[in-house]
Formats: sequence, C-alpha cells, structure tokens
Amino acid sequence: MLFTTLLDSVCNRKHRWLTSGVVAILTTLASYNTTALADNLNRLSVTPSANGVYLYGESDRPDMIGKEYIIFETIGTKTIGAFYLPRSEFSCFKGQFQGSRLNVTLTDTFDRQKYNFTLNLNPSGLTASKQPMMGEPSYQPLGKISDNDRRMLDTCRIQLAN
Repeated sequence: MLFTTLLDSVCNRKHRWLTSGVVAILTTLASYNTTALADNLNRLSVTPSANGVYLYGESDRPDMIGKEYIIFETIGTKTIGAFYLPRSEFSCFKGQFQGSRLNVTLTDTFDRQKYNFTLNLNPSGLTASKQPMMGEPSYQPLGKISDNDRRMLDTCRIQLAN
C-alpha cells in the first residue's frame, strides 16, 4: 500500500526521472524487510510440540560462549534432547509436552542424577521453571542446526534409549 501510494505520487509529478530511483530503493527495502520477516516467521511458525528437531538459545546467535542452548527432537508426545554450553559440557533430557509445557527429566552427565523441571512455551520462545545449568534462562528459537548439535542429539538418543 505504501509502495503504491509513493509510486503514484512520484509518477504524477514532473520529476519522472526519480521514479526508477524510488522504485529501486523501495524494492530493496521491501525485499530486505520481507526476508527478515520471513526468517522470523519461519523460526516461530512451527511449535516445538510438533514432530521435528528444534534449537533454542539464550542468545539469538549460535555458539556464544557462556550462553546455554537446547537441541531437542519431538516425535509424537516424546521429546529427547540436550542442554549445552558451547565448547563445554552437555546434559541429556527426555520429556513430554502437555499443552504449552514441556515437562523434562534431565540426566546429569557426571553423576547420572536426575532433575525434573518444566520448560514453558511462550510467544518469544521457552523459559525454564528451574535453572538447568546457569542463571534463569529464557530461550529463543534459532534456525540453523549444526553438525555438532546433531551429534549431541544422537548421543542423547543412545544414552536415553536404555
């Protein structure tokens, strides 16, 4: 709508030579905004309670030192995944979605102790009811899943199959 109004305004004036410049600028801006919007919608359009593999992080960028991340897979009502700190440890968990809540049992990597807590799904991502590893985390969806994320997920599938 804005594009059409501005284009009509420029075309109806004496300075028609500006038309191509305005069209080029508006096209560039529109494609940038559309791409950014599409990326954000793609990240948020599928809820993690649907079948699939998901990556969430305390940061909107992957592999930030000191930030916690969650990689998990949901199949049916079952979820298996890992909490991890880049270039450090990871701990496996399994859980089940109940509405917008993921009830999780985390298995400590070192002493094999189990910890229960809940991840709540909200419009901006996930929040934890208790701290899994550090602080009081809130996680946002990330798009690209790395080979290392998949390796951790595969390890947890094997560990928690028993």
